[in-house]
Amino acid sequence: MTNQSPSYELLRWLGVSIGNRCGTMKESYERKPSPDRKPFRQVADTMHIPVVEFDEESILCYANPPALELFKLKKEAIDAGVTVHDVVAPEQQDLVDQGLKLLSNGEFPTSISLRIIRGDDVKVPTQVYTDKIVKKGKVVGFVVYIIDLSRRVAAEEKIAERKELLEFMVDYYSFSGIIVVDDKYKFEYVNDKMCDILGRRRSELLGFDFREVLHPDSLDMVAERYRKRQRGETVPSVYEYQVVRKDGEVVDIRMNVGTIRSRDGQIKTVAQLIDITDEKRSAYALQESERRYRSLIETMDSGLGVDNAEGFLVLANDALCKMMGCDDPETLIGIPITDILHGWTENQLHEKMEERKEGKIEHYEAMLKHKSGGLVPIMVSASPLKGPDGEFLGSIAIFTDISDLKKTEAEVYFLLDLLLHDIGNQLQLILAGGDFLEKDAPPDQIIRSKRYVMDGALRCLELIQKVRKAEESKTEPLGPVDIVRVIQAESELLFKQRGVRVDTGELPPKVMILADQALSQLVWNLLENAVIHNPIDDTKKEVRIRGNVSGKTFELSIADNGPGIGDDKKPELFNPTRRYGGVGLHLVRRLTEKYGNPPEVKDRVKGKPDQGLEIVIKFQIA
Repeated sequence: MTNQSPSYELLRWLGVSIGNRCGTMKESYERKPSPDRKPFRQVADTMHIPVVEFDEESILCYANPPALELFKLKKEAIDAGVTVHDVVAPEQQDLVDQGLKLLSNGEFPTSISLRIIRGDDVKVPTQVYTDKIVKKGKVVGFVVYIIDLSRRVAAEEKIAERKELLEFMVDYYSFSGIIVVDDKYKFEYVNDKMCDILGRRRSELLGFDFREVLHPDSLDMVAERYRKRQRGETVPSVYEYQVVRKDGEVVDIRMNVGTIRSRDGQIKTVAQLIDITDEKRSAYALQESERRYRSLIETMDSGLGVDNAEGFLVLANDALCKMMGCDDPETLIGIPITDILHGWTENQLHEKMEERKEGKIEHYEAMLKHKSGGLVPIMVSASPLKGPDGEFLGSIAIFTDISDLKKTEAEVYFLLDLLLHDIGNQLQLILAGGDFLEKDAPPDQIIRSKRYVMDGALRCLELIQKVRKAEESKTEPLGPVDIVRVIQAESELLFKQRGVRVDTGELPPKVMILADQALSQLVWNLLENAVIHNPIDDTKKEVRIRGNVSGKTFELSIADNGPGIGDDKKPELFNPTRRYGGVGLHLVRRLTEKYGNPPEVKDRVKGKPDQGLEIVIKFQIA
């Protein structure tokens, strides 16, 4: 055998290609040393694949170290004579005999798969390549190169086993639909779950156009993305759309999709689909619930605040923000509750938190800090906030602005105080008049006593009437009222009751302002106040009324020649906590607030308060 033989060339290739990947044996075996085979066997001894030689009688005459390891034969057994049939599975021995015969008759060497029988009777799958050994034109033996396939076969068996398991899981136990679509829009594969999602049998899907199950609203989008994937363009791999079941029900789908190229070059779409209909419904229900919750919070009149277990605000609505004069509720997030409640300390906050942890619900009054620096009286309704497992998360509080309530409460006490004071004075007058009514009293004394009693009773009735008018004025809407007619009527009444003529000057013939029926009470109380608080003789008392229209405003001025008041007392004349003018001036204050402009208190003669008082009120033209 020459160096140019096919066996030698193959041996060289095998030695180079895989020689670096296998272990080595220290000794080989030679049944009959052959000088002319020595170079070949020296090379074979260094190879890392099994190499054996058989003589013309098919008896093993050489084995390199890997071959000895593969066959696991003892040297004594080989010396006794090992044939090809001894190391080949019985069912393949005829195949080996035919192959060697063909090789001897000049056929070209080929590789075949054989199962080798080791010395421990274990069959090893192998791939063998056999070539003939020629000497002087005569076949004197065969050389065999062996590849151990035991690891490969085991791996293939495991892959096959896993493949079967994977196919079983995908077909029957997958929680998501699996589809394969060919390059003609048609279903090539669908698993059981996909059939369940669409409510159809496999026979109703395989080979059919996938566009037939798409909802009309999703058809264009899904089909367009399919075409782009077929062209190799980049499109989203995960998106949502809708399909229609066989029974007409619309199903929401989330799809994770990609493409693969088959052996024949076709681009196929492979996708995993999940039915998210219930998820969508739950999400919608949650969004709707959250929308209603948000709507309730943002539209409620009362302020709402939620603080965490450390007492820091984590939620505030618009109403609370407006109560504090803030521009945005977000500016309140993260600040301690002690920063918005006046007078609260860290110790008080800690006590409240401990009470909330114990489940205490509480209602109490407090003062809310306004951005301007003022204080807003509020009623706080606080309750604990707990998580789904009952853990304490903080507290939730409703803040109700009770400014009007407090104002009304103060006004009630004020009116009560005024009534008790003023009516008390009149009752004193009535009692004094009653003391003069004796049996032997002269007629003029009896007449004077009756006047005291009647004046006191009438005064009490007037006070009660003024209070009633003040309360009625709260609810009556504003409308057009001719103030000139009211001035003339009340001026005439003052002359009849008090004997003082009012100087009305040159008033316009008619001026319609925004007011109500209580306007007459306002004018009357100012006129009456100008007379009854002027200590000079009635014949010398002066009351002057002037009216001027300026743009959309009518300015009314009522002045007298009484003693006037000092500059330090002018701001207090209509102060509800004072008793200047009693119920009458209180009614004036209430009405001017309703009409939109508070009264101005001035000197009749500028800089000379002792020469009389002037009250100026501005009204809006109707």
